[in-house]
Amino acid sequence: MINRRLREGIKSFHKPDKKIKFCLGALAILCVCLLLLVISTFTQIKINFNPLDKSAGSYLMFEYIPQVPVVLFIAGLLGETWGLACILIYIILGLTPWFSLFALGGGLGYVFQYNFGYIFAYIFSVILASKELNKGNSLLNIIFAVLYGVLSIHVVGIIYMIIAALIRHDGLDFIANWIYYQSISKILYDIVFSTIAVLIAKACRKIMWFFMS
Repeated sequence: MINRRLREGIKSFHKPDKKIKFCLGALAILCVCLLLLVISTFTQIKINFNPLDKSAGSYLMFEYIPQVPVVLFIAGLLGETWGLACILIYIILGLTPWFSLFALGGGLGYVFQYNFGYIFAYIFSVILASKELNKGNSLLNIIFAVLYGVLSIHVVGIIYMIIAALIRHDGLDFIANWIYYQSISKILYDIVFSTIAVLIAKACRKIMWFFMS
């Protein structure tokens, strides 16, 4: 009986992802992912970025917040249903006056912040990435999932920011600088780190299936 279960568990390593069933273990993993998302919000990695000639010595230093890779990790680990639940809980708690889960605080008024569009876009990112990952475990599926997930965050975030800036009558220079520093200078890092995060999530998910089945 044990050998049969072991063989079935090993075979599942080579099959497309299954849906995670409701159980205490799944709830615990969701809570861990939620905590990981909160921690990533307040984690800053200093990165030197040089868009110009190195001989000119012109470097741009910015603080990279690894939230996007964590969102893709959640999509790869929890799948669409549980991953979406995790993101929704994070956003709902962050919009309450009792939890300051976002980088600049929290509360319902946070929807008027320029960067809230990026947070709101986590919903689309998890859905799109999870659907692509459910198609199979190939490297191509992972690459497309990361591209869909990362690009959806930046596209929705930029559109949201532009609308907010236009409402506040901010100039085009402000909008251009915001897009550059918040998206253009960081999107490549998001893609690279998110790919690594999804690969880790896929491996963790297979182990999770084995012990929760």
